[in-house]
Amino acid sequence: MFNQALSSQQNCASTIPTLTGLWPVLIILCCSSLVFANDPLPQASELDLSVPDLEPAVTLEKHHNRTVEEYRVNNNLYMIKVTPNIGPSYYMVDPDGSGEMEMKRGPADVNVPKWTLFSW
Repeated sequence: MFNQALSSQQNCASTIPTLTGLWPVLIILCCSSLVFANDPLPQASELDLSVPDLEPAVTLEKHHNRTVEEYRVNNNLYMIKVTPNIGPSYYMVDPDGSGEMEMKRGPADVNVPKWTLFSW
């Protein structure tokens, strides 16, 4: 039984590779990294750091019984605020950019996205 366990340990030990055969490979890998380390770095391209104008353009129209404010970003109408001479203001909002306005009764109901993430 002891001899059988000893022979199985010797078989396992003979299957483990030794480092003597790996030295040439390790030397080649180390030297090749030194050669590539001496190459100059590629030139960085100039970045376009211009920021598009995100401030809305507001058009104010006064009528005899109300004041209408139109809010546009990139020439797209996204909100209209109507302030009558008598009574509270109300808003008409385009929530999904389809061009169809929905009526909201107060600024608490208005949830307009303020940031453009992607545009094409």
